[in-house]
Amino acid sequence: MLKDLRKLNKSEQQEYLDRFFKADEEQKFPQEVVALYLDCSPWTLARMRCDQSSMPFSKIGRRVSYKKRDVLQYERSKTVLNTAQLAAV
Repeated sequence: MLKDLRKLNKSEQQEYLDRFFKADEEQKFPQEVVALYLDCSPWTLARMRCDQSSMPFSKIGRRVSYKKRDVLQYERSKTVLNTAQLAAV
């Protein structure tokens, strides 16, 4: 079952984010932590995987994980300079 970490208190959220920030770029993180970092729900990530609009991920059984490097690259790819670029993203 997916857990939305945004429902935790701020200090608990910060603990997860600190681990993400300090980790090596090859470190894998569960979808709940990635969703917290991207400020979306884990269900949004699940939908993105189905829509093929997601970043690379690993899936073993029911466990889904993302490499920190791929999450950061995905975030950079969604960065725009002005609202006119939003239509192209």
